[in-house]
Amino acid sequence: MEKIMDEIEYKEAKEDWVTGHDGGSMWEVFFIACVFLNSFVLWSATEKYAKIFNYASNNTISNFLLEYMFLIIPNLLSCTLLVDYAFYLNVILLISTFVIIKNSSVKFIKDDDNEKKKKRWESDSDDDLIELSVNEEKSDDKDLAGIVAAQPFLKKPENRFKPFKGQLLKAVKQAFPILTLGFIRLMMVKGVDYQEHASEYGIHWNFFFTLGFLPIFVTICRTAHKYIRFSILGLSIAVLYQIILYGLGLEDYILNAPRTDLISSNKEGICSFWGYLSIFLVALDIGHYILPVDPYYAIRQNRQTKKPKPKKLAMILFSWAILLWLGFIFCVILRIPVSRRIANLSYIFLVVSCNTTVLLLFQIVEIVFFEEYWKNERNLPLVFEAVNSNGLAVFLLANILTGLVNLSIRTLFVNYGWAECILAAYMFVIVAIA
Repeated sequence: MEKIMDEIEYKEAKEDWVTGHDGGSMWEVFFIACVFLNSFVLWSATEKYAKIFNYASNNTISNFLLEYMFLIIPNLLSCTLLVDYAFYLNVILLISTFVIIKNSSVKFIKDDDNEKKKKRWESDSDDDLIELSVNEEKSDDKDLAGIVAAQPFLKKPENRFKPFKGQLLKAVKQAFPILTLGFIRLMMVKGVDYQEHASEYGIHWNFFFTLGFLPIFVTICRTAHKYIRFSILGLSIAVLYQIILYGLGLEDYILNAPRTDLISSNKEGICSFWGYLSIFLVALDIGHYILPVDPYYAIRQNRQTKKPKPKKLAMILFSWAILLWLGFIFCVILRIPVSRRIANLSYIFLVVSCNTTVLLLFQIVEIVFFEEYWKNERNLPLVFEAVNSNGLAVFLLANILTGLVNLSIRTLFVNYGWAECILAAYMFVIVAIA
């Protein structure tokens, strides 16, 4: 009985640990995101000038270990031990990049070599151009990420005009395995009395349910795409959702209503779904510019393009970022606090603004370090490509490993040193399996 009580007390302590927090500041989020960017800058400089990765040798283990040190460890530290020093970590990464470039004796590719490589584009098909822009990732209709979801429309524009009934049935089939994972997670969490906080998604809801319902509602939204862009539709849903939150008292219901039935027990997950649907639709529209090497490929009538236009894409992303940040500023003026719990309008604008800005910055890095997007030039780390190609599987693996760690170790009482070692091993296993 004493052991059972100890377990109950520990579960309550774990839940208290994640209760009553206001979240991080925007500056904290910004500096941590910059660590992700600047670690990629360091990798890019090292790959181009120092050539220590030696990808041509196909020494996967050596390259993986180096990428783990360059890309994973800095980001892990920025979220844990060095979270209060993320600014200085960015400075260290940038100084290291500068030193590598300064001391490098590697010369730029000769102009005549560039001309030979340019000729290769002239024989590439449009499908190749789309594939290359996502680093030859073999995506299909089953992919569930907002930007990547644009790929079926780009390869076969007629996909957007297929009969609604057939598309809806296909979406339900696509959603079924993800919803099944949601129910499996629910049973496992309840079965082992795993600690959870109801204010995140509710008592029964989890993020797998949010992911699972997305393809169904995106398919419904396709019926309106003949008349309106996905981004405008997404932002319209976001504005309408915010009006209902504020004007009809939905926000007060989410935050304060008692949990008396199935709906109220999962009010956070059910209501925040509309915010995540809005984010997905905006990302889907942006994906039409990002995936092709020519950002205007989707709107060209003849759909013929032979040259990549990375600088044009950077300009488009810059325009998107400005418009989305203006939307966030408008939310600030209206004094709409950012809330992930209800995924309100300011949260939606903050997420899409930050992510579009990060995409823009990554695009600029690739333009600076990899002037031409050739098939035989690696401008993406193996680790990034591996995770990109197995997004849902990696997400599921991370959830399972998190549960195993929390069930086997009393993490609240682990000191910082051991905690960092456990997290480093956790990340190593995830990216190695990917």
